[in-house]
Amino acid sequence: MSNKESVIQISTLPGSPVDNKYKPNVTVTAMDASEQRPVHRLQGRRKTTEDFSASSPESQRVGYDGGEDTLTKVGNFLYKIHSFSIVTRYALYVLPVAGLLGIPLILFDTVYKAARIQNIRLLGLFVWLEIVWASLWVGKLCAKTLPFIFQAACGLISTGIRKYSLVLMALEIPISLVIWSIVAWGTVPVICSFDSQHCGDAWVTILHKAMLATIAVTAIFLAEKFFVQLVSINYHRKEFDAKIRESKRTIHILDLMYEASRELFPSFCREFEEQDYQIHDTDTSGVNRKLTKAGIRTKVFKDVGRVRDKVTAAFGNMASEISGKQVFNPTAAHSIVIGALETRRASKALARRLWVSFVAEGKDALYKQDIIDVLGSNRVEEAEEIFAALDKDCNGDVSLEEMVMLVVEVGMERRNRATSMHDISQAIEVLDRLLSLAVLVGIAFVYAAFFSPSFASRTTQLWSAFTGLAFAIGGTVTEFLGCCIFLFVKHPYDVGDRVDIDKVELIVQHVSLMYSVFRRVDSDKSVQIPHNVANRLWIENVSRSMAMKERLDIAVCAGTSSADILALREELEKFVTAPENKRDFQPELNIELISVGDMKQLDLRVEIRHKSNFSNELLRATRRNKFMCELLASMRRIPIEPPGGASRPLGEACNPAYSVAVSDMEARAARAKHDAEKEAKRLQPSGSALPGFMPEAVSTALAQPALNMISTVKGRQGSVVSSSGAGGGDAGLLVGQRRSTESSRVSRDVGGRGSSAVEVGKEVSKQHGPVTYLAPPHR
Repeated sequence: MSNKESVIQISTLPGSPVDNKYKPNVTVTAMDASEQRPVHRLQGRRKTTEDFSASSPESQRVGYDGGEDTLTKVGNFLYKIHSFSIVTRYALYVLPVAGLLGIPLILFDTVYKAARIQNIRLLGLFVWLEIVWASLWVGKLCAKTLPFIFQAACGLISTGIRKYSLVLMALEIPISLVIWSIVAWGTVPVICSFDSQHCGDAWVTILHKAMLATIAVTAIFLAEKFFVQLVSINYHRKEFDAKIRESKRTIHILDLMYEASRELFPSFCREFEEQDYQIHDTDTSGVNRKLTKAGIRTKVFKDVGRVRDKVTAAFGNMASEISGKQVFNPTAAHSIVIGALETRRASKALARRLWVSFVAEGKDALYKQDIIDVLGSNRVEEAEEIFAALDKDCNGDVSLEEMVMLVVEVGMERRNRATSMHDISQAIEVLDRLLSLAVLVGIAFVYAAFFSPSFASRTTQLWSAFTGLAFAIGGTVTEFLGCCIFLFVKHPYDVGDRVDIDKVELIVQHVSLMYSVFRRVDSDKSVQIPHNVANRLWIENVSRSMAMKERLDIAVCAGTSSADILALREELEKFVTAPENKRDFQPELNIELISVGDMKQLDLRVEIRHKSNFSNELLRATRRNKFMCELLASMRRIPIEPPGGASRPLGEACNPAYSVAVSDMEARAARAKHDAEKEAKRLQPSGSALPGFMPEAVSTALAQPALNMISTVKGRQGSVVSSSGAGGGDAGLLVGQRRSTESSRVSRDVGGRGSSAVEVGKEVSKQHGPVTYLAPPHR
């Protein structure tokens, strides 16, 4: 939707001609912009009426024109000829060569009857060559019919085995070669059928051994191809089958919606002219946009694309009449939808056209009833299926943003899946080449074993050489096998997946046999990781995950009450269940108190559940930012304070700082009171005798040394006592690191001069180091 259309008010023009054959009772009018008025949300354009009566089923089938799904008589006749053309095609290959071989066959049977190779007539040789040439194509026919026989036989036992018929179809050439080699070996005696007494000639014996060796060689070739095809079939079916089915279902729904939208609003109408040009001309839309910005009219360039599609559709209709199939029809709904999904811009235009054409006028969301009104009341089940596919979050309506996101995601997944399948096919081809090299070596050994009598006696030397080679390339072989198991068995990711490897956020860009290329989410750097390295790491695939949840840890003030935490939870629940947020978050929300820290704060964990995974980084960041802002706003409304409280800084007018001066006597009294209260709370009073709290089982011999040790430690605690002198200074107690006569002398000298305890401490610190001031002991 262009900016111009988003601000235009739509008005009804009476009597405007609109093709309404799809839904006769739906009134559709063309609209024009008489004046521009700003609107806040894009709304629907489909006019509604009071009566939606059901019409004929044929007229209400979206995308059905009466002959699209049926074949004409000419088409049926050509289809039957095409079904039986395998014999005709093979006859074109078999008969010319068989005719050329028949010429010498006739000559050696009539004119040159005596022509021989040693003792055997050449007639027998050319008869055998005819049989060998015919058996090659007979074996091919048998290999082609083998999958159908397998389906019929094994389908009676289990329907799940039928998928392996695809392996037999892919092995048509190796199976036909095995059948051909068996027939060729079994028909070698035909050469000497005219001279049966000379079947033991040397060249016939050699030819017989060669055909026998060919059976072994073709069997090895068949085993190698069978292994590769089995890996390919199992891998693609396991990894891509479900995704392809889901993608086809979604594209089919988009086909139906586009056909219905085109019936309500014809292509290139005034309401959707710009969107239709973007949808149809995906190759030239960027050029047209640049020309429009430059002021050049692009009407002619746009019409060229329309003429091209019409000419192609005309030839397609002719081809459809001849073949009976839908070919070369660029105007079909499926072709247009597939083309639009190739680019992001066309996908957005397609999503806007579908949503706006289905939504009723005056509404800003798509509801189930809107789809039922368009498809008809007799197609309620199909309408419910379409709405269920569109309403991913199951909230009862589909917004324009959801529709755009869905269509863009479908196109992106389709492109990523095609890239992934191409990468895996290349990896399987590399595996096939490596195994073919091993098969080639095996073929050489097989022919050597058949034609060299001394080969068996030299196997010991060969095995010794192989053993040395195994030690030389053992690491490479181990890495190769590990990479094959990682890619084809484990396969933790596909192209386009958002993964976390070793706590690094990555997006898969390319997958090869031995390595993968990623793009970092944080810096867009390309990262190449070998598979043998990634095999030892934890890989978290975000794209394959379901709806994910997120945990946020926050620290709050230790004084936060339980009521405040419950209030925070209620505020956040109101936020996630609001109409504007219910498309992003699930209603389940939890707040958990996980720790009290060091008793200075409370650690809370907020658990929020999203309605999708985190593969879309832009969407995840948008939702997270929205929730984080609401979390902060809710904590301020309650309020919940940060650790340490939310008081104003010290020194402001609302939180001034005070200083109080007290006398030394008051300080001593306060310290004495504090020490007394602390001593009263002790389980054992300070200075208690050791035997008073020691167990009775402790002997006197152990108690006496302990008492001596305690008395020695107490004797080493130095203290300096200062008393008031003649000047009337207050006495103080100074405790140092040791008790000495020198400290007592200094105390008496200073105290005698009437000095205070602080001055005494300064004098002692000059002579004996730093001291600590303590209150006198409590008496």
